[in-house]
Amino acid sequence: MLRNQTNLTTRSKLALPLVACILLAGCRSTWSNPFSNSGPPAPAVLVPGMSLDQVMAAVNQNSVKLRSLQTNNAKISVPGMLGIPSLSGNIAAERPGRIRLQASTALTGAEVDLGSNDELFWLWVRRNEPPAVYYSRHDQFAGSAAQRMMPIQPEWLLDALGFVEFKPSDFHEGPTPHGKGTVEIRSVVNSPMGQLTKNTVVNSTTAQVLEQHVYTSEGALLASTVAESHRYYPEVGVSLPQRISVQMPAAQLSLTIDMGTVVLNQVAASPQLWAMPQPQGVPLMDLGRAAGGLAPATVGGQLSGADWYGPTPAATVASLPSSISPAPAQSLTPVQEPTIQVQQLGQPTQPVQRLPAGGVTRH
Repeated sequence: MLRNQTNLTTRSKLALPLVACILLAGCRSTWSNPFSNSGPPAPAVLVPGMSLDQVMAAVNQNSVKLRSLQTNNAKISVPGMLGIPSLSGNIAAERPGRIRLQASTALTGAEVDLGSNDELFWLWVRRNEPPAVYYSRHDQFAGSAAQRMMPIQPEWLLDALGFVEFKPSDFHEGPTPHGKGTVEIRSVVNSPMGQLTKNTVVNSTTAQVLEQHVYTSEGALLASTVAESHRYYPEVGVSLPQRISVQMPAAQLSLTIDMGTVVLNQVAASPQLWAMPQPQGVPLMDLGRAAGGLAPATVGGQLSGADWYGPTPAATVASLPSSISPAPAQSLTPVQEPTIQVQQLGQPTQPVQRLPAGGVTRH
């Protein structure tokens, strides 16, 4: 009897906080999903049965409002490479093809610098042996040693971040049902590497781009990205992913990026931001002029082969300019007039090139 009374008393004490929380409205707000996104939901811009022109126009209308983005508290992980520590990331991106990703640790500072400006792109891994900043001009990339190191140019990462758009100069077909609440558009894209095939998976209500897969003309996967946890920014009218997974099989690279606090359309003019780093004592290696057989290790190979827990090399790069520090959310200003013309829903202003009947033959 005494034991039963003791158990009843114990259960009553444990139940009191729960009862109090139910009765007090303030307790409800303390229970939240840690993976849910803050901010309002993205508006519905598509309905079932919309045409190819309308789906592409909805995607473009989202992208065209995005001139630039920046974050200085991203988190970068490299799945499958257990020896690489968790990295913090500074990321800046700007139309038409500028991107800067700098990954670092709290103790050692910058460890990786990947970037692209109007003329060239580069890669620096602090712990790579032998040390070097590898770079190539964009017009020398195709067929060079740079393409062996990274099979697709870094500015493709802009598409992964949310700058993706369908161009009238490419060929498109679809949309075809892909899965619950999604459709797929297949495109043939003209690039410096020749014709590429791209499959894009789009949310059939919000027009958010969820997946992008790029293949060579022979069908080999060049790059793949999966976007999750989209956030809608009502001040600009843009939806962007908060979590991005990137795979480049030929580069032996797999990245997951949690974007952190993102600021839109406020990247300040800064030559330093888009300038290739030149660490003291580290040679610059022009891979655009080198034959493909002389390529260094792939990007993934350089990361996995680095001695992350050995002595820190002295050479480093300057941190990205403070101008990319996130500003308060309330300072965001809407874009008044897009600088790129896009097709209005139901009113295409430029004909879209369609894939020929039967698609494109792969050799």
